[in-house]
Amino acid sequence: MCDFTCCYRVMRLMISITCLLLSCDVMVCAQQQGFALENPKAKRVVIPFELHSNLIVVPVRVNDGVDLKFILDTGVRNSILTNPMYVEGLPAANDRLINLMGAGNFGQISAYVSTNINIDLPGVTANGNAMLILKEDYLMLENYLGTRVHGILGYEIFSRFVVEIDYVSNLLILHKPEHFRPRRSYMAIPLTIEDTKPYITVPYKVDDTTSINLKLMVDTGASHSLLLNAFSHPALQVPEKHIGGYLGRGLSGEIYGYMGRVQEIDLGKYTIKDIIASFPEHNEAVTEAAAKVSSNGNIGGALLKRFKVIFDYGRGMVYLKKNRSFRDHFEYNMSGIDLIAVGPLLETYVVGKISKNAVAEQAGIREGDIVLSVNGMAFPELTLSNFSGMMSSRPGKKIKIRLLRNDRILKRVFRLERVL
Repeated sequence: MCDFTCCYRVMRLMISITCLLLSCDVMVCAQQQGFALENPKAKRVVIPFELHSNLIVVPVRVNDGVDLKFILDTGVRNSILTNPMYVEGLPAANDRLINLMGAGNFGQISAYVSTNINIDLPGVTANGNAMLILKEDYLMLENYLGTRVHGILGYEIFSRFVVEIDYVSNLLILHKPEHFRPRRSYMAIPLTIEDTKPYITVPYKVDDTTSINLKLMVDTGASHSLLLNAFSHPALQVPEKHIGGYLGRGLSGEIYGYMGRVQEIDLGKYTIKDIIASFPEHNEAVTEAAAKVSSNGNIGGALLKRFKVIFDYGRGMVYLKKNRSFRDHFEYNMSGIDLIAVGPLLETYVVGKISKNAVAEQAGIREGDIVLSVNGMAFPELTLSNFSGMMSSRPGKKIKIRLLRNDRILKRVFRLERVL
């Protein structure tokens, strides 16, 4: 997926996970016995991962059950199983049911607290863990990613290992901290861990004459490049040239705001320019979430994937080394179409949202339309990731879409147009 592809799905994922975990972090803290390498003599283990919408998805087994897929997320304290149907025997009869959030747009958000859970990754195991099991699949991650996703892993992994992420090779390397030695070729940036989440302070260039320091969470569970809370600092303003409207759906309701290019931020010796940033509107849900973390925003996967990244919570450092994607131009979904995957195989793509006045809307595409093919590509060759890649490829690219609307097959054609 390109750097800032489907803004709407990106924001939905990030805000859904963040709002949920900010509400329930304190709920599950007991009986964490920790992860360990299966081979006690090994110094590290290498785990292949899938990258979907800039999110790291790793293979996991829970209680020796079937193979599952979990997102690896620095913004999460406790493991989460998004749907109780995925693991037989969970929740157990004596598991406690807790309410995570108030009614909002979705009614009561509830989860079970299960203990003595066994979790296995390739070469890694953990016994006696606690886990949150959502009563219903409130997050609907697989619908927005277009691939099976069953849960989330977080702090338990990052606190136990030095975690190396190779976005080019799609490899996750977990090092025993006592055997890890920082490499001189990497840029070391001080990291603080607050309420189990990692933060860095970086210079941010507001304009040609003004720079400020921003406190940003390093968030592997966010798809976007950069999210900034404009209300958190008087110098943080939405760029004059921006796109406004619907950004996504969080557990507390729909999120609106703006996208625009910002001048630059510095990650150590690396200067990142012309980044597409998201600015959520100042509303009750966003303000409450921002107040709990006391930061100016976060850095997400679309920026992180330009580096090989090593998280070392024990030393309080994150290490970066640029990769071949470092100089890629930051792009976004120029069509304005937000697709959702539904059906038993996630094989049906529905237009969930469409930006007002976007080229796709001008071409006559409507919310609720079913996308049958794009430029001759249909499911399973067509995935949400490569759809987003096409929509953020280059201005002027011709897009031909076949649609199903009210039992009629329609054809629509438009060209991508870069507004930002």
